[in-house]
Amino acid sequence: MCKNMKSFSQSQIFLSLFFAFLCALFSLDVHAQSDKVTIKRYHVAVKTVLNDIESQTHYLFIYGQEVNVSRKVTVNVKNQPVSKVLHLLFGGQHVKYSTKGDHIVLSVANVKPSPDTGQSSSVSISGRNVKASGLVVDAEGEPIIGATIKRPGASTGTITDVDGHFSIDVPEGSILQISYIGYEDREVKASANMNITLKNNVENLNEVVVVGYGTQKKVDLTGAVSSVKMDEVLGNRPISSVSEALQGAIPGLQVTSTSGVPGKGMSFNIRGVNSINTGSPLVLVDNVEMDVNMLDPNDIESVTVLKDAASSAIYGARAAFGVILITTKKGNKESAFHLNYSNNFAFSDATNVPKKATPLQTVQAYKDQGVISCSTGQDVDTWLELLKDYQNNPNAYPNGYVDVNGLRYSLAETDLFADMMETGFKQSHNVSASGGGKHISYRIGVGYVNQDGILYSDKDSFKRSNVSSFINADITSWLNAQLDVKYARSKSSMPYTTASYGIWGAAVAFPSYFPTGEMELDGETLPINTPKNFIRLASTNSNVKNDTRIFGKITLTPIEDLHIIGEYTFNYKTSETSTFDKKFEYIHGAQFRKEQSVSNSKFEHSQGNTDYNALNIYANYNKSFRNHNFGVTAGFNQESNNYSYNMAYRTDMINEELPSLSQATGAYYTADSYSRYTVRGLFYRITYDYQGKYLFETNGRYDGSSKFPSKKRFGFFPSISAGWRVSEEKFMEWSKVALSNLKLRISWGNIGNQSISAYAYIPGMSSYQANWVVDGLTQTTLSSPKLVSNSFTWEKVSTLDFGLDLGFFKNSLNIVFDWYDRKTKGMLAPGMELPSVLGADAPLQNAANLGSKGWELSLSWNDHIGKVGYRFGFNIYDSRTKITKYNNETGLIGNGIYRKGMYLGEIWGYKTDRLYTVDDFNNDGSLKDGIAKVEGYNPNPGDILYVDQDGNGIINKGILTTSNPGDRKIIGNNTRRYQFGINGGVDWKEISLSFILQGVGKRDLWLMNELTYPIYDRWSTLYSNQLDYWTKTNTDSFFPRIYENSEGNTVANTQVQTRYLKNGAYLSVKNITLSYMFPHSLINKLGVNKLSIFFSGENLFTFDHLPKGVDAERVVTDDLGARGFSYPYMRQFSFGINLTL
Repeated sequence: MCKNMKSFSQSQIFLSLFFAFLCALFSLDVHAQSDKVTIKRYHVAVKTVLNDIESQTHYLFIYGQEVNVSRKVTVNVKNQPVSKVLHLLFGGQHVKYSTKGDHIVLSVANVKPSPDTGQSSSVSISGRNVKASGLVVDAEGEPIIGATIKRPGASTGTITDVDGHFSIDVPEGSILQISYIGYEDREVKASANMNITLKNNVENLNEVVVVGYGTQKKVDLTGAVSSVKMDEVLGNRPISSVSEALQGAIPGLQVTSTSGVPGKGMSFNIRGVNSINTGSPLVLVDNVEMDVNMLDPNDIESVTVLKDAASSAIYGARAAFGVILITTKKGNKESAFHLNYSNNFAFSDATNVPKKATPLQTVQAYKDQGVISCSTGQDVDTWLELLKDYQNNPNAYPNGYVDVNGLRYSLAETDLFADMMETGFKQSHNVSASGGGKHISYRIGVGYVNQDGILYSDKDSFKRSNVSSFINADITSWLNAQLDVKYARSKSSMPYTTASYGIWGAAVAFPSYFPTGEMELDGETLPINTPKNFIRLASTNSNVKNDTRIFGKITLTPIEDLHIIGEYTFNYKTSETSTFDKKFEYIHGAQFRKEQSVSNSKFEHSQGNTDYNALNIYANYNKSFRNHNFGVTAGFNQESNNYSYNMAYRTDMINEELPSLSQATGAYYTADSYSRYTVRGLFYRITYDYQGKYLFETNGRYDGSSKFPSKKRFGFFPSISAGWRVSEEKFMEWSKVALSNLKLRISWGNIGNQSISAYAYIPGMSSYQANWVVDGLTQTTLSSPKLVSNSFTWEKVSTLDFGLDLGFFKNSLNIVFDWYDRKTKGMLAPGMELPSVLGADAPLQNAANLGSKGWELSLSWNDHIGKVGYRFGFNIYDSRTKITKYNNETGLIGNGIYRKGMYLGEIWGYKTDRLYTVDDFNNDGSLKDGIAKVEGYNPNPGDILYVDQDGNGIINKGILTTSNPGDRKIIGNNTRRYQFGINGGVDWKEISLSFILQGVGKRDLWLMNELTYPIYDRWSTLYSNQLDYWTKTNTDSFFPRIYENSEGNTVANTQVQTRYLKNGAYLSVKNITLSYMFPHSLINKLGVNKLSIFFSGENLFTFDHLPKGVDAERVVTDDLGARGFSYPYMRQFSFGINLTL
């Protein structure tokens, strides 16, 4: 709630967009005026003058080596057309030029080569000339303008025209060399009507990278910025979200999946922990916020990650956790109409499912626990004998069980996981149309995803539809308008019940002899409470999301080099959830009794609406003179976010098949919430370089957020960075043979964090209905009031970054290294310790600090051997975070407790010595002197013996402080260390093979649950990896002795300790794809521009050190499910096509 921070009305939005659309239509008949330049140069190379023209206009020059740009010239013109300057430069030089859009192609006038020029010794040349002709395109089928066509060694040749076509007279049998800046050279035998495809090369220093409110050449970057092309990381993979495609693709960007549920989103993290408070990177789509999980990856052009404070300071308050910039695809001016269709059909199964012990092993464990008869009466010894007999002669028990003295003994082995799962199926389709004329470009895309998960039935499903449209028009030479409209709708559902154990609890806890299907009891046949039957009988939890975004942009160019830009975005999102907890009956498969899922069915409906408005007004100005290049960006940004939420539920449905609020008899329960906040800021960026060697940049933002008290809302967040391209120095000429690029970078910046509640400074009390009843009604109660401060403000994050960029062998090999030191000051935390009798927490103050140090390394190699091209990429990063200030004078330790000097993620526990042996006890069963025991427990042989750190004979936790931790110490750290990604591929002719790997090099994990400890509690079972437990005949075991009902000393044996600390390192084979692109000569006759087919495998294998069923990637997010296992990740095998007309 911030005064004077008003957003535009919806009517203003649509008026602005309507104006932009009209401008786009009328622009078809408007001709651009000639650009004019002012240049004053004395005795400089032609290339320098061309650079001046590029800096003063939108033009980009394209030329080959045959054009002499080293020739010295003198130019003195003022406000003259570019055409006149080119005439001055190339008059009488046999150089011709042609213009297409923003490109000016320079070439030497075609001269017929003499028969003895450029001869290849390996080719027979006749004395007769032939006319060689053809079309040169890129890998996407787009024509390449200005590609050079000539014979190897020849000084002259020709170039392709604006449509990519060429024609040249050469001796019959000649070899032609085709070259173009940014592409690999190619040699072909001369013939008529050739179709030639050039591949991108890796010399990409002039590649343009999206940065805050603008773009920069990659070579000019001074901050820690990483960028990828979405088509390169997406390829033909069977994935439907942007986050999936980015896993392991960018150093410093951690992408973690919280669940294998279809359509479930992922979380982003950049360079580890920035704050003890919650927060995530700022994700911007075309400069404004948007839910990335609602985007179709096929609509995305590139993704840029701003990792240090210097590169992200221009976003101020929202950039504390880094910035992810997503640029969507647009049409290209003066390009032919293209229609593209791609599809993907994938079949999936679970990647990692637990394996339970056999019935014989499970019942033997009951006996080893000391169980004589089970809770339902079965005699354990009788059961064991029956199981041994069944193992030898299963045909004697055709039903898989036997009744003895009225008791049922289950004998057949069942697999509840396999029973509840089936093969999943996902299909995705994407259609896009793009093209453009001289003054207009457009793109329309439609996407559809339909996924049925791996659970029985189709209740675990995800569907999403995307529609995007873009139009870009030059209204006049000084006015450009853009309109971008996106709409997405998704629906996800999962089976839902709160019946005893639940779906996943039943799957994990029930033993391997648990019956499936149906059972007859007292003359009534009912389903057994297996996970499959729960799925079949239960209703669903469904969520429907709608996301509508309208983006308008107008660019004014009142004078040369100055661009004034206005952007407005309206984004309306809804999320509607319906949950029905259905009442149904079943038979308990172990207790042999009839049960009911819930006593009262319950239907709940909720809806959240978000109204987001963003306004950006900024200007870019670039100027060059002599060897000095300047750039200035300055502007204003305002964003407002309004969120409202309503929820209602009722119990006792009149008809279980027609659940709704109106079809229930129970009392109504409702709740609502809302929040509104606004961010407003002024920002700038100033860049300067001298001769492209010495680079300087400063960014800053004066930002205000309504989330803070009125006098603490604004802050200034500056940054500065510099770079030195050492490889461009004259003293480095000797290294040009191998060294293509050497750049040193340094940056520092300070940014703010506003990731707090919108009303953290306003005291309040929550009201809720209690569980107790007065006069037949539940009563409304109030929670304790929270104490607030009116003086807290931004958390401030400053980062010092040193970087090194290296390129070797014409940038075939590229290495980027960054080291950073990040400090977060003024983190919001309780400012003091208050007595518990007060009944409220201390108010938040800027009272805590932390520091992080880390590094990142990325390496890429791209080359070819003959006709075989290959590529390899590797990135790795690491960081550690330490609390440098926190109000914890007593040094308390424990989960969620911070103290000065602690490293985040530390694990406190006992050091395991060994298992107790019979030699540790006296004849009367007491411990011998010098043998410690856990406080409150009397050990037995086979129990865990811990190291007595303080030597007092008692193992305990002390008083839970660093000065008295008892016998505990830091035994590990669950921070992810040395996170890495590996990718590569091989291309031969039309065949391409690629792979993607991803993993974590080091991590400690403390996991104590059903999957990691034998019969963890009285409701659990035994798994195949838990058979090595202590018995009198197996004293050298990994696990301790097990107790009946998991009581006895089980709690003492399962304390946090070194013996059962897990190694969380892993390597995951994320994707392998094989594709084939049909030759252009084969499909061109059908009117097809490009056609490829592919076969792909996703989430294929994971190599780790964890028990089966415990997924290494899942534990990264600690989402283990109620009993150590929930919806698993899916392995997918897919195929599809990609067609362009």
